[in-house]
Amino acid sequence: MQGSTLFFVVVCLAGSCVLALPRPDDAQAEVIRLETDNNGVDKYSFNYETSNGIVRSEEGVLKPGVGDAEGVLSVSGSSSWTAPDGKKYEITFTADETGYHPTIKLVA
Repeated sequence: MQGSTLFFVVVCLAGSCVLALPRPDDAQAEVIRLETDNNGVDKYSFNYETSNGIVRSEEGVLKPGVGDAEGVLSVSGSSSWTAPDGKKYEITFTADETGYHPTIKLVA
Protein backbone atom coordinates (compact mmCIF):
# COMPACT_ATOMS: atom_id res chain seq x y z
CA MET A 1 0.00 0.00 0.00
CA GLN A 2 1.22 3.49 -0.70
CA GLY A 3 1.82 5.81 2.25
CA SER A 4 -1.17 8.08 1.61
CA THR A 5 -3.51 5.12 1.11
CA LEU A 6 -2.32 3.48 4.33
CA PHE A 7 -2.75 6.78 6.20
CA PHE A 8 -6.32 7.12 4.86
CA VAL A 9 -7.18 3.56 5.95
CA VAL A 10 -5.75 4.15 9.45
CA VAL A 11 -7.66 7.43 9.83
CA CYS A 12 -10.92 5.78 8.71
CA LEU A 13 -10.45 2.89 11.13
CA ALA A 14 -9.66 5.26 14.01
CA GLY A 15 -12.73 7.36 13.19
CA SER A 16 -14.91 4.26 13.08
CA CYS A 17 -13.69 3.18 16.50
CA VAL A 18 -14.44 6.59 18.01
CA LEU A 19 -17.93 6.67 16.47
CA ALA A 20 -18.58 3.15 17.77
CA LEU A 21 -17.92 4.11 21.39
CA PRO A 22 -21.11 3.72 23.41
CA ARG A 23 -22.92 6.72 24.81
CA PRO A 24 -23.21 6.71 28.64
CA ASP A 25 -26.85 5.55 28.48
CA ASP A 26 -25.86 2.77 26.06
CA ALA A 27 -23.84 1.09 28.81
CA GLN A 28 -27.08 0.74 30.81
CA ALA A 29 -29.22 -0.42 27.88
CA GLU A 30 -31.24 -3.58 28.30
CA VAL A 31 -32.82 -5.94 25.81
CA ILE A 32 -36.56 -5.33 25.92
CA ARG A 33 -37.56 -7.73 23.14
CA LEU A 34 -35.79 -10.80 21.77
CA GLU A 35 -37.13 -13.35 19.29
CA THR A 36 -35.01 -16.12 17.79
CA ASP A 37 -35.64 -19.07 15.53
CA ASN A 38 -32.90 -21.42 14.38
CA ASN A 39 -33.61 -24.88 13.07
CA GLY A 40 -29.87 -25.67 13.06
CA VAL A 41 -29.96 -26.89 9.49
CA ASP A 42 -30.90 -24.41 6.80
CA LYS A 43 -32.41 -21.24 8.25
CA TYR A 44 -32.34 -18.83 11.16
CA SER A 45 -33.83 -15.51 12.20
CA PHE A 46 -33.64 -13.11 15.10
CA ASN A 47 -35.16 -9.79 16.13
CA TYR A 48 -34.33 -7.65 19.12
CA GLU A 49 -34.90 -4.20 20.55
CA THR A 50 -32.99 -2.46 23.31
CA SER A 51 -34.09 0.17 25.80
CA ASN A 52 -31.90 2.80 24.09
CA GLY A 53 -33.79 2.43 20.80
CA ILE A 54 -31.65 0.02 18.83
CA VAL A 55 -33.73 -2.35 16.70
CA ARG A 56 -32.14 -5.23 14.78
CA SER A 57 -33.51 -8.09 12.68
CA GLU A 58 -31.90 -10.67 10.44
CA GLU A 59 -32.81 -13.86 8.66
CA GLY A 60 -30.68 -16.32 6.77
CA VAL A 61 -31.57 -19.21 4.49
CA LEU A 62 -29.25 -21.81 3.04
CA LYS A 63 -29.78 -22.01 -0.71
CA PRO A 64 -28.97 -25.47 -2.05
CA GLY A 65 -25.97 -25.81 -4.33
CA VAL A 66 -26.12 -27.14 -7.87
CA GLY A 67 -24.94 -30.74 -8.22
CA ASP A 68 -22.14 -31.44 -5.75
CA ALA A 69 -21.57 -27.74 -5.00
CA GLU A 70 -22.06 -26.54 -1.45
CA GLY A 71 -25.04 -24.34 -0.67
CA VAL A 72 -24.89 -20.59 -0.24
CA LEU A 73 -26.17 -18.70 2.79
CA SER A 74 -28.47 -15.85 1.79
CA VAL A 75 -28.94 -13.27 4.54
CA SER A 76 -31.07 -10.13 4.81
CA GLY A 77 -31.67 -7.79 7.68
CA SER A 78 -31.94 -4.32 9.07
CA SER A 79 -30.86 -2.26 12.02
CA SER A 80 -31.90 1.18 13.24
CA TRP A 81 -30.52 3.43 15.94
CA THR A 82 -30.39 7.03 17.10
CA ALA A 83 -27.02 8.72 16.70
CA PRO A 84 -25.54 11.01 19.38
CA ASP A 85 -26.76 14.02 17.35
CA GLY A 86 -30.36 12.81 17.78
CA LYS A 87 -30.86 11.67 14.17
CA LYS A 88 -32.27 8.21 13.54
CA TYR A 89 -30.57 5.99 10.96
CA GLU A 90 -31.47 2.68 9.38
CA ILE A 91 -29.35 0.21 7.50
CA THR A 92 -30.86 -2.60 5.45
CA PHE A 93 -28.76 -5.22 3.76
CA THR A 94 -28.57 -8.42 1.81
CA ALA A 95 -25.58 -10.73 1.67
CA ASP A 96 -25.16 -13.76 -0.54
CA GLU A 97 -22.86 -15.18 -3.20
CA THR A 98 -22.82 -11.76 -4.88
CA GLY A 99 -21.48 -10.00 -1.77
CA TYR A 100 -22.71 -7.64 0.93
CA HIS A 101 -25.17 -4.96 -0.22
CA PRO A 102 -26.06 -2.34 2.42
CA THR A 103 -28.33 0.68 2.12
CA ILE A 104 -28.12 3.35 4.80
CA LYS A 105 -30.70 6.08 5.17
CA LEU A 106 -31.60 8.89 7.53
CA VAL A 107 -35.04 8.10 8.93
CA ALA A 108 -35.68 11.15 11.11
